[in-house]
Amino acid sequence: MSLVNEVSSKYLTGRIKRFGVQSLSDKELLYYLLNVKMQSKKASEACNAFFKDFSGLFQIKDFVPENWELLLGNDEQSLLMEAICEFSKRMKCQFKLPLGQFCSSSVVGKYMIDVLGDEKQEALVCFFLDTKNQVLEQKKIFKGTLNSANVHPREIFKEALRLSTARIIVVHNHPSGDTTPSENDLSLTKRLEECGHLLGIELLDHIIVGNSSYLSMREENIIG
Repeated sequence: MSLVNEVSSKYLTGRIKRFGVQSLSDKELLYYLLNVKMQSKKASEACNAFFKDFSGLFQIKDFVPENWELLLGNDEQSLLMEAICEFSKRMKCQFKLPLGQFCSSSVVGKYMIDVLGDEKQEALVCFFLDTKNQVLEQKKIFKGTLNSANVHPREIFKEALRLSTARIIVVHNHPSGDTTPSENDLSLTKRLEECGHLLGIELLDHIIVGNSSYLSMREENIIG
């Protein structure tokens, strides 16, 4: 990315009004937010300093107050950025696929990138579906290293039976960002397929998400 030069917030406001906020680059977006409480020159310097040390805005999620103070040297602006980040986290945590919404692998995969893609620990979420692939419930089942020692199908199928589920979609994340299935992932998938077959509950898909992409085992023909 090129350096952000001093531009007026009025110019960027005009861009947003005409083309939408999505038309701004990552650097322009950060600059626009910083410029709310800082002079253009200071905002430009802080923005360029951030992108000199970090590769993208996603790394802001790991910032603590000391990081903002070191970068900005401005208490008021630091508090504003902390508040914006906290607001974003709360919005993300509260969003769920609406009950009754039709679910496909692509819908779930893209949605779960936003939900789990930035998590530092592995987590497994299950979508319980009816015969029309509509969501009955979405629930986080496990958190931590997902292996055969701590992930047991009974926890998933107990909920599935309670809800009279017809099908399930299981999703978990790889904090590394690499969505290639591990041996544990393949083993878990096989166990879920076998248990589901016995109970008459189909494993529709097992999806692995990273910070910007997902892999569907159904789409990859790992699940037949």
